[in-house]
Amino acid sequence: MDIQKMKIATVGLWHLGTITSLGLADLGHSVHCFDENKDVIQNFNLNIPVIYEPKVKKLLKKYLNRKLFFHSNFDNLKKFKVIFITYDTKITEDDKSDINLLFNKIKIILKFISKNSTIIISSQIPVGFTNRIEKFEKRFIKKNTKISYFPENLRLGNSLNLFNKPDRIIFGTRDDKSKRILNKVFKKVDCLKFNVCPETAEMSKHVINSFLACSISFINEIGQLSNKFNIPLSSLERCVKSDKRIGFKSYLKPGNAFSGGTLARDLNFLIKLSKKFNTNSRVINSIYKSNKHHSNWIQNFIKKNFKSKSSNILQVGLSYKDNTSTVRRSLPFQIFKNLRKLYNIKFHDKDYILKTKEVVKYKKYYFNLNSTKKFNLLLIFSDKYDFKLLKKNIKKNSIILDANNSNINKKLFKNYNYISIENA
Repeated sequence: MDIQKMKIATVGLWHLGTITSLGLADLGHSVHCFDENKDVIQNFNLNIPVIYEPKVKKLLKKYLNRKLFFHSNFDNLKKFKVIFITYDTKITEDDKSDINLLFNKIKIILKFISKNSTIIISSQIPVGFTNRIEKFEKRFIKKNTKISYFPENLRLGNSLNLFNKPDRIIFGTRDDKSKRILNKVFKKVDCLKFNVCPETAEMSKHVINSFLACSISFINEIGQLSNKFNIPLSSLERCVKSDKRIGFKSYLKPGNAFSGGTLARDLNFLIKLSKKFNTNSRVINSIYKSNKHHSNWIQNFIKKNFKSKSSNILQVGLSYKDNTSTVRRSLPFQIFKNLRKLYNIKFHDKDYILKTKEVVKYKKYYFNLNSTKKFNLLLIFSDKYDFKLLKKNIKKNSIILDANNSNINKKLFKNYNYISIENA
C-alpha cells in the first residue's frame, strides 16, 4: 500500500465529511466521498460545497476528479478497504446527540463493504459506541471488519488548517492492522500521536470539550464578579494566563455563552454517564446550568432597555463563530429568531451565510449596507465587518451592544453608549 497515496472512502458529507475528505486529499490520498443525498453529490461535482470555510472551495476545485471523487451509490463501497465514517452526529435542541440515527447509518454501511475492511469512525460519539458497533458487526455482519475511532479535532472557521496541522492526533484502535493504517494515513502530519484503545479516545473527546466548557462558564462568572470592583478584564486575563499551568490559549476572556452544541454535547455525555453509574457530577451539571443562565443576558438586557416593539435593531453575525457558514445550535441565530418576534430587527452577515438552508427563509431580514435605515441598537456578534460603513446607520446616542467582547476599534463608537460583557 503506497504511503503517499492510499485509496480511501469517506461516508457522510456535511462539515466533518467535507473537511476530512479535503484534508485527506491534501495529504496526497485518493479520496472517494459518499453520501446518500444525490443533490449533495451533484453540488460537489459542480464545485459547490455544502459549507463555507476558508480554503474549502479552493481545495475542492484543485482536487475535484483528480484526488476527490463523489458518489451516491453505496454499492461502490465494496471497492475500498479503508473507510472513514464522517457523518455529523445530529444534535437536538437540548444539546443531546441522536446516536441511534448514526448507529442505523453505520449498520447500512456495514452491509455494503467487503470482508476484512477497516472502518474508522470520526463522527461525534459517546464512550462505548465503538464497542457497540464491534458487537453488532461480529453478531450480524460477520465480515471480520475492524472498527476504530479517530476523534475529529476540528474547530469551525479554521478546520482545514487544524486537520493537517493539529496539536495532536488520537487513534483509538484495538488491533495492529488498524493502528498501522491510521499511522500511514497521517504519516505526513507532524504532531504528537497517541495510539490508545477506542474507549480512551472516546473519553478524551468528552473530557477536552467539557473542560473547555467549564473554563468558559467559569470565566464568565468571574467576569460578573470583577465588574463589581471595576477590574479591567483584559488585564485580569493577562495576569491569569501568565501562569504556565493555565497558558495563553486558555478560555479566560469573558464573553458570550458557548453554543454550537459541540461542548454541550460532550458535557451531556458525561452527565448521562454519571446518572447511569450514580457518581458525583455536581460540577459538570453546574457548568451546563451556568452556561444556560449566561446565554440569557443579551436578551434580558435588550428587553430591559427597549420596551417599545417599534425599536429598530441591527444584528451583525448569525453563525456562532467567524469564518463558518454553520448556524447549527448557534446562540446568535437563536437570539435573532427570538428578537424578530419582539422588535423590528435586521441582520447583516457574509454572503455565504445567506445561502445556508436555515437562513435563506429569513432573507427578507437581511440589511443591505446601501440602505438609509437608522437603528436604535447595534448588536454585535462578530468583529469581521467594516463598522465605519455600519456606523452611518446607527442613530446618535444609540446603544452598541458588543455581545462577544470583540476586538473592534471602540473609538469608532465614542459618541455612543458602548456596552460589552465588561460593563453590562
